[in-house]
Amino acid sequence: MSVVKKIFSFLLVIGLIYTALFLIASQNYENGLNEVQHTANRVFYFLDTPGAQKTFEQIPKIQNMQGPVRPRLGSIPSLFDSLSGKQTPFPQIGAQLKTIIEVYKKSLAGYNLARIDLKMTALEGADLSGSNLNNANLQGANLSGADLMGADLSKAKLKNASMAGANLSGVDFKTARLIDVDLSGANLTGANFTGATVKDCKFSGAVFRETNFSLVDLSGTDFSQTDLSGVVIKNANLRGADFSKANLEKIDLSESDLRKINLFAANLKQARLVAMNLDEGDLRGANLVGADLTGTDLHKANLSGADLSDTNLTDVNLSGADLSGTTLNNAKLDKVKNLTCSQIDAAILDRKSTQFPDYISLSWTSDEAYTCVI
Repeated sequence: MSVVKKIFSFLLVIGLIYTALFLIASQNYENGLNEVQHTANRVFYFLDTPGAQKTFEQIPKIQNMQGPVRPRLGSIPSLFDSLSGKQTPFPQIGAQLKTIIEVYKKSLAGYNLARIDLKMTALEGADLSGSNLNNANLQGANLSGADLMGADLSKAKLKNASMAGANLSGVDFKTARLIDVDLSGANLTGANFTGATVKDCKFSGAVFRETNFSLVDLSGTDFSQTDLSGVVIKNANLRGADFSKANLEKIDLSESDLRKINLFAANLKQARLVAMNLDEGDLRGANLVGADLTGTDLHKANLSGADLSDTNLTDVNLSGADLSGTTLNNAKLDKVKNLTCSQIDAAILDRKSTQFPDYISLSWTSDEAYTCVI
């Protein structure tokens, strides 16, 4: 037998073996798909029956059902994976089940949908109040205007989701991941974000009452022009967050990271900012009347036009801070650090009430004129 015939025979045998293995793998895949499809069909059948709730609650389980990898002709790795027993979900079944959720989205109140995959699902205006969405995948989902009052969204994945105008009152967001989520105009009364990641989210026009942001990563988040009075934000990462023109009256930001934060024209009246790092912070025009800044680092912070009347500045570092037009009437400055005469000259003072540290000597020549010496 010639060499050519031998090579041809060898390749023919290999081809026949590959074809046989491919057919076996394809049949295994079809069997697995049929089994999951049969289970999914039961969901379709019972949708409009009295047992619909229990049927819907099977969806997360069905979405997670797996079968053999689908072999692709000409792809040896896919054939090997399929024959070796590697398991994978069936995306076509998952897509069908997502469509069901979209169709019945107005009737899902109180349902147990924990671990469900609703990625990129259209759920605007949905009624999911009181539902269990623990560990759900809601990435890219549209939940604008939805009712999620009292829902459990702990550990949920919400990256790039839209929840604009949604009712999120009493929602449990503990340890959830909210990245680049639109929450503008949402009702967040009593929502609990403890331990959650909340990065680069939009909160403009949102309603905050008794909302808990303790231990939350809020870096880069936009809270501009929002009313956060009474909100709890402790031990949070607020680095680079935007609180411009926000109402933060009486807020407690203890032990939070405020580096490069934007507090332009914010209302921080009687706020607690003890031992904070506000290095290079923007506090232009901020209202800090009666606030407690004990031990806070204001190195290179911009306080121009801010009102620090009656503010406690004990042990505060003012090195390089801009105090142009800053009101210091009755501020507690006797133990402030790194205050300079040039900063005092740029600020607005009250001769009768303003206290200064021992290293600053002010000699008043009139009610408005003085000489400053260090």
